[in-house]
Parts: sequence; structure tokens; C-alpha cells
Amino acid sequence: MDDHTTLSTRMPWTSLATVVGVTAVLVAGLLGTVSADRAAIVGAATGVLLALSLWLSGWDRWQAVGTVLASVLALPVAVGLSVATGGSVVTLGAELFPVSSQAGVRPAVVTLVSQVFVVLGCLTAVFGATAATRGVVDIERVGTYGGVVVRTTVVPFVVALALFTRGAVDFLQSNADTPGVQQLTGEVLTRVLGPVFDPVPGRTHIAIFSLLLALAAAALARGLDALPLSELVPETSDAPDIDGTVGAVERTLRWTGRLALLAAPVAGLFELGLGQESMAELLPGGLYDLIVAVTAAPGLRGLLWWLFLGGTVASVAVWFLRRAVQSSADRVGSVLAPYVGGGVITLAAVAVAGPAVGAIEMALRATPAATAVDQLLAPILDVYGPETVTLALTVVALFSVISATGQLWVALATSYLCERTAGVTLAAAGLFGASAFAATLSTPTWLVLAGLVGAVVVWDAGSFGTTLGREVGTGTATRRAELVHTGGTVAVGGVGAAATLGLSEVAQGAVAVAPSVAVAGLVVCLVAVLALVAAIR
Repeated sequence: MDDHTTLSTRMPWTSLATVVGVTAVLVAGLLGTVSADRAAIVGAATGVLLALSLWLSGWDRWQAVGTVLASVLALPVAVGLSVATGGSVVTLGAELFPVSSQAGVRPAVVTLVSQVFVVLGCLTAVFGATAATRGVVDIERVGTYGGVVVRTTVVPFVVALALFTRGAVDFLQSNADTPGVQQLTGEVLTRVLGPVFDPVPGRTHIAIFSLLLALAAAALARGLDALPLSELVPETSDAPDIDGTVGAVERTLRWTGRLALLAAPVAGLFELGLGQESMAELLPGGLYDLIVAVTAAPGLRGLLWWLFLGGTVASVAVWFLRRAVQSSADRVGSVLAPYVGGGVITLAAVAVAGPAVGAIEMALRATPAATAVDQLLAPILDVYGPETVTLALTVVALFSVISATGQLWVALATSYLCERTAGVTLAAAGLFGASAFAATLSTPTWLVLAGLVGAVVVWDAGSFGTTLGREVGTGTATRRAELVHTGGTVAVGGVGAAATLGLSEVAQGAVAVAPSVAVAGLVVCLVAVLALVAAIR
């Protein structure tokens, strides 16, 4: 356990066991009411993985190892979030909409939405209870984990973009007879790249050539300044003055770049305003021909471009090496770890591209979205292939993790969630939401009421235990006080639940309303009673 976790975890074992135990029992009961049992199980496991990832991202003892593990686990977390939501929608959609008739569509939609939110609520509850065991939900750790996921997403995003570009180019080339495609690949690319790398011969191109010269000179100057040339020459009496020579070259390059940058707009105005005929008349014949030959030479432009790339690469490489030398190996490893994890995720996505796309296509064909498979998914697969589609889906799933982490960070930064009790608050909120949506399904009334009461018990026991631990310490014998406090909350909630169940039995025979409406109304009454008790306390 690192120092940060030790300072953050102040909940005694009795309160912690209450939070984890009540959450586990209620989540198991609520997930049993969901038809999409696989998606429900995956959602619960995702909550545990997300809490583990947060802990690993702030592992101070082995920072690089923890970062790379958190980076690799970003894919299972992303897939778990997608399965918990999309898997529930697909599974329930196949069950609730087996035919194209419109009868019963409205209640089916309500059922689908409710079960999806039950799964998400249980996921949140599991994540909160698991995170509460280590005290890992704080703004610093959440921000660190968000940065790890963002850097992890860079690698599959770049590879997917490259594959998408290659697929688009192949498609455009195979359809070159189409006027619109031919115009896109011919005229647009020629107008963008032609003036830079393939200038029109027989005329001046001073403006663009000056820009390339300015870029190359500036990059070379930065590269020479970054390279440790003086350190490579031995210090002897007859050694050349490397510092003076390098300094003179740097100054020359910098002034050349500045003059070229200043000359570019002026030359552009002359070339556009006067035209080539007027410039040929104003300049001596030999000078005009020399300018045309120099500024329109593709080879010289290519040399300037490679000098620009070489100077830039040298500057970045030397900067990185200096940062690496000044930092510890573990620190350098933690910076590079997300990119390593992103590479592993990319390779894994490409390796399972075929089976993954086949499974998704088969699942979609069993739902009302089957027509979209032939109209949308199949053409995309034909153009880009399963690897590109799988990587694109992977990037979208990783963005969902980034979004969830960002929302959690905002909630902590705005003090909507208190760092001290963030875990138990999320666990209680997840149980409360799952129980409330379960009330709209054919869930036993006692289970709905137990979930609502259990949410309050989790929040109250966790908050009280955290406060008690911070005031008297976790080593003090506080079990009796914790049990008395939690027992009082359970007693108050139990009395309210028992009264609600009794009223439910009476109302079902005396009130002419649908049973689901009656249960929903009684749940609202119980929520109001529990909120009043919490406010009084």
C-alpha cells in the first residue's frame, strides 16, 4: 500500500465490511432481475476493473509497472462499458422486438431503458464499493488515470486513421472513373501538394520557396543548438573552436530564416500583382532565369523539406534524451508506458478483428437493426476491412472511458463529490438508481425496498466510518459505535420498508390502479421518508 492510499483510507473494517457486503448482496439480487445476464455480469466485473485501474495508475512504488497495467486494462474497461450498455440493448432488443409489429412497443421501450439503467447502476455501485476499499477516488488519481487513457488511445487512433486513409485512397483509385472521385483525387491533391513539391516550370515561385527556406533554416538552427557538438570534441590546446563555429552557423541560419520569412509575403504580392511578364521585364534576363531555375527546382525543394524534417527530429530527440537523463528510469517508463499499452491494445484489436466483427454482425442481425447491417455495416467492411472497423470501435470504446473519467474528475473538482467519501457516495447512488429503475420492472417489491434502504445504509455507514476513522484513527476500537450507528439506520429503514409493504398489500385490493403504478408511488413515499430521516440526522 502506498503512502497516498494510507492517508486516504480511514474507514474502519466494520464499516468497510458493511459497505462491501451490503453492496454485493443487493447488486446480486438486482442483477438477477435483468434479462441480459451476461451484460449484467460483465458490467459488475467492469466496476472492479475500473477501481483496480485507478489504484494502479497511482501506484507510487512501481509507477511504470502500474501505469502500463492501467493502460492495458483500459481496453477491458472500455469493452466492459460497451457490453454493459450496448450488450444490454442488443440482448433485450432481440427479446422485446422479435417482430415488426407496433403492438406493445411503448412498454417494451420502457423495459429496455429500465434494465439498461439497472445494469449501469449496479456497475457504479460495484465501482464505488471497490474503490472505497482502497480510497482511490480522488481528483489527483482520477486526473492521472484520465491522462493515461488519453495517451493510450493515441496509438490505436493513429493506426485507425492511417488504415482509414489507405482504405479511402484504395476506394477512390478503384473508382477513378467517377467524376466526383476523380476531381477529389486529382484537382484537390494537385492544388494542395503541387505548389510545394511539383511547381510549374518556367515561372518564379519565390514566395513558397522562401517559406520552405525559412522552415529549413529555423529547424537546422534549433537542431544545431540542441546537439552537444562541443562535448564531443576533446579538450586539447589545438582543438578547434567548436562553440564559435557552431554559434556563427546558427546565427547565419537564423538570419537566413528571418529574411526568407520576411521576403515570402512581399514576393507573393509581386508575383500575384505584377504577373510573370511584368517581372521578366523588370528583372535582367539572366537574373530572372536564375530565379526561375532555383525556385522551381523540385530537387532543391525536396532537400529543404528533408533538412526541415532532420532538424526537427534532432531537436525532439535531444530534448527527449535530456529529459530522460534528468528523470528517473521509473518516471521515464511511466511516460512511455501508455504508448506501450496502446500498442498492445492495437495489436490485440487487429488480431481479433475478424471474429469480433463477425460476432457483432451476428448479434445485430438478431435485432430490429438487421436491415442496417446490409445497408451500412457490410459496405463499410467491404471498403475498409474488419481491422479498420475493429480499431475504430476500439477507439470509440476508449473515448467512453475518457468521458466517464472526465465526468468523475469534474464532479470531484467542483466538490459535487467529496474526496473523503466519494467511493461510498458512488456505491449508494448506484444502488439507489438501480433500485428505482428496477421498480418499473416485474421486480419483487421487497427487493426494491431493500435496495433503497440498502443505499442509505451504505452511504450512512461509509460516511460515518470515514469520519470516525479520521477523528480517532483506524487502530482504535470503534466496532461497537459503528454497529450501533448502522443498526439504527437499518432499524429506521426497516420500519419504513415494512410499513410500505403493508400499505402495498392493502392498496392492491383497495386502489383501482395498476400494480406497477402503486409500487412506484409507494417507492416515492419511502424515498421521501428516508430523505427526511437523513436531513434530520
